[in-house]
Amino acid sequence: MTEIVILPDVRISDVVARNETEFFRDVQSLRAKLNGGSQFYVYVLHKPNLTPFYVGKGTGSRVLNHESDARNTTLRSHKLNVIRAIHRLGQSVVYRLDAFFDQEEDALARERELIADIGRHDLGRGLLTNQTDGGEGTSNPSSESRERRAATLGGLSEDPDRRAANQFFASISGPLASIPIKPLGVRRLEMTTSHPSARNPSKRMAIVLVAAAIASEQMIIEGSIIPRGFEMNGRPLVIENGVSRDMLKAEMIAVEIGAAKPEREMFRLTNVGCAAILHFVGREKLVDLGVLDEA
Repeated sequence: MTEIVILPDVRISDVVARNETEFFRDVQSLRAKLNGGSQFYVYVLHKPNLTPFYVGKGTGSRVLNHESDARNTTLRSHKLNVIRAIHRLGQSVVYRLDAFFDQEEDALARERELIADIGRHDLGRGLLTNQTDGGEGTSNPSSESRERRAATLGGLSEDPDRRAANQFFASISGPLASIPIKPLGVRRLEMTTSHPSARNPSKRMAIVLVAAAIASEQMIIEGSIIPRGFEMNGRPLVIENGVSRDMLKAEMIAVEIGAAKPEREMFRLTNVGCAAILHFVGREKLVDLGVLDEA
């Protein structure tokens, strides 16, 4: 299994833009700045402590769409989970307008530069939740970029549901040969029973639970109810039979009584499960993923 990369501490001064920057904590001031700028701009979303977590290119009020999506939709992504974690703490995203441009290609070039400088979290190179290298425009990524992204996330499957499952899991774990989260209906599911042989908590099991927690917006705390079946961006996914049995035998989960079908099972996260997730994934990454509050 690909090792999860735990990022080193990064100083805020190391990742902010080289030009003079402006941070905005209220939307009114941000809108006023946008109204006085050129048509295209590059922006950065920051956590309340000013740690950057997303870079984008926008026009109009595009920069505000991310918080709106986090509040008003059921879409799920690393970026939106980070925003929702900020909201759960009663805080708000901090905005930074990096630069304005008259030409879109100049804005796209700056977007690529910033993403490269700060680094993508899914590649183990930095802090950003961006899932591409940037510079593709808002609606028509290049075929090269699409291929690069698929290769990076281990999503090279002709079936769109299988590809979605692979990409989602691999964005947390890194590329793997075998993905323990499958599209619903691909395989016959069985109700979860304890594996007959001894099982110890593993990184694979920990990542499965983190993935399900992200998709269902649950926190990694003892007693959290983690669904076996869930949706990711409208696609139904489910935890496969083998890893479900392994997690139960390893005492990382308890199965809630009452499910009529395997895909409707609910897993209650145990103290053993929480400890294993913290051990194998790490507190810093869990906080970044939005499933653990900062201490």
